[in-house]
Amino acid sequence: MSKISKKTLGRRRRMAALLLLLLLIILIYLIVKLVSSAIHTIGGQGENVSDIMVSYTTTSVTAETEGLTLESTTSILETITTETTTTTTTQYTVSDISELPRSALLEVDPVLQNPKLPTGCEITSLTMALNYAGFDVDKLTMADDYLICADAYTATFGEAFIGSPYDSTAWGCYAPVIEKTANKYLTAQGSSMTASDLTGSSFETLLGYVSNGTPVVTWVSINLTANIVEKYYWTTDDGDDAVFLVNEHCVLLCGYDLDANTVTVADPLKGLIVYDMDTFRDRFETMYSQAVIIQ
Repeated sequence: MSKISKKTLGRRRRMAALLLLLLLIILIYLIVKLVSSAIHTIGGQGENVSDIMVSYTTTSVTAETEGLTLESTTSILETITTETTTTTTTQYTVSDISELPRSALLEVDPVLQNPKLPTGCEITSLTMALNYAGFDVDKLTMADDYLICADAYTATFGEAFIGSPYDSTAWGCYAPVIEKTANKYLTAQGSSMTASDLTGSSFETLLGYVSNGTPVVTWVSINLTANIVEKYYWTTDDGDDAVFLVNEHCVLLCGYDLDANTVTVADPLKGLIVYDMDTFRDRFETMYSQAVIIQ
């Protein structure tokens, strides 16, 4: 049997060590993938949001005079849910308001929708959120180049802004449209930030985001009026009912005070304004609990 030189023995030992290191790296990679998959499964929002939205019915609004049935309302909510994109961000849920700091206020620069965008509350609120996130963009650029729009009868309000925000007789849009519009802009900027649809989240969760430095694009009603009516307008070729919440409005939630029971919003119609928290919460929930964040 021939002797193995020290040089050959050393080379074999190095090869064995490298092989062992490679196997260790592969093992660590597989463990990380497994843990990541488990976290994604536990923390995913899609099924929870779907369950909430399908079971949610509006009790404070009656639409019998408009010919709207419970079945059609449920269909609308399902449509809003399924149109939400699957962008994943750091999301969490606040179930108890006692978990929150007593107050928070973010320094948001208000942008008014008028006179250029009389029905552009949603795109204006998104513009304020983008500005706060550090993007130098104006409401008209967002409306002209990024807002997803469609003509009446061709889409639902969860698929596109129906009409033009420059037109005072136009309608508006729901959260999925603003999420997609925001991500369209963020992708064009090459940003790693993403927009996420929080529809179905609790009001406390919205306050939680604010307390952590993220303002929330939130759907309520104009002047927080209680006169909110679900009105059917048309059915698309795909069989989806286009139902709009009359007096729908969109603002940027940027502060709250639990002791004063108030919230602070950047309202595209009024600028920075303080609203009663209980009233704001009720209008938010009546508007299908719709909200969008940028992280």
